[in-house]
Amino acid sequence: RLVDPLPQGPLASSLSLLLGTSLCPYPSPTMAVAQISFVQSLVLGALFGVCLGEDVCPGAFDVPGYGPVSLIPTGWGGAASPVDVLSRGTLVPHLGGRAYFADECTAGVYDNKQYAALNLLGKTLRYTTDMSGSGCGCNAAFYLVSMQQNEKPSTCNDYYCDANSVCGVACAEIDIQEANQHAWHSTLHSAHDHSGVGVGYGGGNGWNGPRDFNQTQYGAGASCIDTDKAFNVAVSFPVDAEGELVAMEVMLSQEGHDCPLNLKLDRYAGMKELSKALAAGMTPVVSYWSDNTMLWMDGAGTDGQGPCASDDATACSASVRFSGFSVAAIREPAAAARPLAPPLV
Repeated sequence: RLVDPLPQGPLASSLSLLLGTSLCPYPSPTMAVAQISFVQSLVLGALFGVCLGEDVCPGAFDVPGYGPVSLIPTGWGGAASPVDVLSRGTLVPHLGGRAYFADECTAGVYDNKQYAALNLLGKTLRYTTDMSGSGCGCNAAFYLVSMQQNEKPSTCNDYYCDANSVCGVACAEIDIQEANQHAWHSTLHSAHDHSGVGVGYGGGNGWNGPRDFNQTQYGAGASCIDTDKAFNVAVSFPVDAEGELVAMEVMLSQEGHDCPLNLKLDRYAGMKELSKALAAGMTPVVSYWSDNTMLWMDGAGTDGQGPCASDDATACSASVRFSGFSVAAIREPAAAARPLAPPLV
């Protein structure tokens, strides 16, 4: 067959709506073209690429303070994880999706040098996230890893690396957000520090996760961050007089609420390593996944103060959203942090 049935994906569905017809069931391009107008045919090539299962770059968007960014999904070859790029830079990771910020995208190709490398030292990165529907057992993540510097393709074949060597290669990792409607974690990891040091709320299965705020302040219908709605995230990386990283500061805020939640990580033994990683440039990653063993992030803990008694990976929403990315300088330097013991290996 020249054309396979229409995939049940958001890109193919959107194009079909735009054309006013479903092209993939047609046995040949000739028959399909006969059914559409000239204007509709402008997107015919893109739609046939989707129908044939060909690799297609998700799209590009602008990040003020950095510039144009393309998105590269994990899993070329017809198995690309779905992360859509909508208008005005809204990213929509569907459940199971993961994608990387890049300076350019070549469909079907993974090249570590194409990945974006943001130097966020002395800067603030802002964005908006909407995780409504992501309950216990769901993980909507936005984080930084040293992918551009990684010259090993890894077992994922896309040069992915992180502090837990998920694809067989270790590198520095800064988790700005690992979260759902009930829990939030921001964590620093040097390349071989699997657990890292984190702040936020939630987690614990025989132990206690961070308790920097509680479920009356953060959660569905909560007083400060109502996770039934979108809210804003600002993450800053202040430096000392020598330009070395001294902290990661995260602020969660929401329109209509006057109690932003502030988090600060300024005591981490791997700070110098992460400072070097940020100076070299780190690649932002968006992902959305689920698991029935997510209690490390959202569990009740031994103190019973965490949000989730159990996880249900089947109850996660189909997708989450990230939007409004921008980068700007921090105006004033911060004081240096005190040194600690070496990180766990």
